[in-house]
Amino acid sequence: MKTYFKYVVLLMFLGLAAQAQANAQLAQSLHELRSEGYRAATYLLIDNNLYERIREPGNREAYNDALGNMERSLRQLDNPSDLRSPYGQFVRLIRELETQTEDEAHYHLATVNQIMMAHAEFDKAVAARYDSLTDEIDQALLTLHQQSLETNQILLLYQNNMFSSIGVYFLEPTEGMFRNLDTSIVSRANTLKTLLPELSAALQNLDKQYGFIQPRLLDHHTDWVPTIAAFYLLRNTATLNQMARDQAQRS
Repeated sequence: MKTYFKYVVLLMFLGLAAQAQANAQLAQSLHELRSEGYRAATYLLIDNNLYERIREPGNREAYNDALGNMERSLRQLDNPSDLRSPYGQFVRLIRELETQTEDEAHYHLATVNQIMMAHAEFDKAVAARYDSLTDEIDQALLTLHQQSLETNQILLLYQNNMFSSIGVYFLEPTEGMFRNLDTSIVSRANTLKTLLPELSAALQNLDKQYGFIQPRLLDHHTDWVPTIAAFYLLRNTATLNQMARDQAQRS
């Protein structure tokens, strides 16, 4: 009888462990899908801002690469309609912009504004699915995801400010948005070092990279450096996402 009881307990433990692993992996997939949405939106804005006199092909390649990753992720998630529909609208509007002439695409801010609205709808839809899992995954994974997300958000907010006629849709507009995001990112960086002391050297490197671009983010009304900001901050989000991938596998 004791042996049978131990066997039942073991099966229950294995079942819970398997469920925890599945939740962590699903949360990771949703976070990376959301992260690619921010990358696509970031390079879309860089490609169409008024400060870049020459359009670099690499910008369009970057947002199309992100869109391709989003497409693959949606298929792996079995194409849920609540995500597929806003993603389809996001892509449709981008393709509409691409068919315009150079002058039209450069100055047709109404289309860019619609694209950013579509991105926000997609982002909110993914966030709703992700939020249903937050009680089921460990604190380290949640914190890595949040740091990656807010790094993406402060970058997109920076790019967004190059367009005076485009609203902020992916965040609730508040006074001091840049400062608030920056404070949150800096504070969470210290939390991550406590949660993941074995990654302290890598996390310290992320701090240095963020610190390099931080003054430009906070003084975002002068001396625009859209491509440099994307280079440093997206390198940080890529590293954070890899850390999260490793953490999800250990969950």
